Amino acid sequence: MSADDIGRATLPAYGMPVRGLANGETDADGYLRRNPADMAWNLLRVSGPVDAARLAEAVERVTLATDVLHLRLRTTDQGPCLERQEPVPVKLEVVDLPAVVSDGRLSPEAAAFLAPVFFDKPDLRSDPVGRVCLLRAADPADQGEQLLAFSFDHSVIDGWALGLMVRAVAGSYRSGDYTVRGRGFEAFLSDLPAHRVREESLARWRDLLEPHPLPGPAMRLPGGEPRRPEPFVADGTFDGALPDQLATDIAAVATRTGLSRAEVLFAVTALAASLWADGPQPLLSLRHGHARPEDVLVIGPLVEPCVLLPPTPEPLGVGAWITEHCHANRQLPPTYGMSIREVAPLAPRNVGVNVLPPARPVVLGPGAKATTATRDFLTPLWSGEPSAGPSTAAVWINYYMDRPGVVEATITYDTRVLPEPEPLLDAVLAVAAAAADEPGLPVTVMRARLR
Repeated sequence: MSADDIGRATLPAYGMPVRGLANGETDADGYLRRNPADMAWNLLRVSGPVDAARLAEAVERVTLATDVLHLRLRTTDQGPCLERQEPVPVKLEVVDLPAVVSDGRLSPEAAAFLAPVFFDKPDLRSDPVGRVCLLRAADPADQGEQLLAFSFDHSVIDGWALGLMVRAVAGSYRSGDYTVRGRGFEAFLSDLPAHRVREESLARWRDLLEPHPLPGPAMRLPGGEPRRPEPFVADGTFDGALPDQLATDIAAVATRTGLSRAEVLFAVTALAASLWADGPQPLLSLRHGHARPEDVLVIGPLVEPCVLLPPTPEPLGVGAWITEHCHANRQLPPTYGMSIREVAPLAPRNVGVNVLPPARPVVLGPGAKATTATRDFLTPLWSGEPSAGPSTAAVWINYYMDRPGVVEATITYDTRVLPEPEPLLDAVLAVAAAAADEPGLPVTVMRARLR
């Protein structure tokens, strides 16, 4: 794309914003006013001294330089686009509370303040697209711990890009300058290959997805309906740590094969789901944990769900199945920020899986660092049972590896397909154990064991 195109006031919209514009509330002029997608947010626990004024300067410096924060979605006769607005930095909000931590978790006062920061959607025509807040405790029992919260509308930034922004703020705080790992949205546009190359890549996706019609082979989990309900509804939930042996087995397979733990966990889950189905299950995923730099190291809302495909032909042994699944999905074509929903709808699928890697501490300065809060710490944010809503998959699994040697999971599922999560989780554990201890075990024998 030429420099003239990049410098225009109107740019083409890519990836996740296209979906936000299609599903959200727009005003009379076609601008996206409210995005239904969840906010992209993160909460960091800060230990050590922090200069609030210096941090405020870093936040303003980075957000002013982040071009995608100053673009707004609009529907036009030429299709979805992003229009430039006058750049306005995000201001750091400094909030003093009686306590930020209580009994090892988020204090009630902090939870009450943060809930609307993380969960209320901004009016994108009048409100800032995001908020950055520093919560300080007046209670000496907190030993000076502070909380740093980032929350941005998903139409301008995604979780991957938010992580890059957090590190850019930390770098700016340390050095007084603006640095970032990754590319700005303008740089992403300038690096796009020719239209022909992008069309060829999307055509490869068409070919790859053709043998896997929606939503995938029928699931036959105990007590569930073998036919797909319409639409999927997330009316069941699971949240907790999985047996320690799973982390041990995943690590053993990763060490033996040279694959990443995330890749192994994706493949193990794919095989476990396939063993309870009429055939190999494609997975809906954001590929968290092993997405490629060219797809995600962009400050923008570009991460788009993709399909992880089963190996073809199916290997006979469990170990080979795991390895071939990983190798096949390393070869997926790039999307260049385009939504492959434009090629073939990715939803609904029977199973969706994300793997979130351990969060690394962010160094703010001598003696000061910020660490992403664990889900257990965040428990006070959620009160009551979550309401059931539509889902893009019958079963959505998010794996977390926040703690060494532990795999945790949150699962939302349609109880008509999966009445209880235990059979599927038992299959995941069994496949991981076989891949670690019996890699030559035939897949047919593994299926017979489970059933």
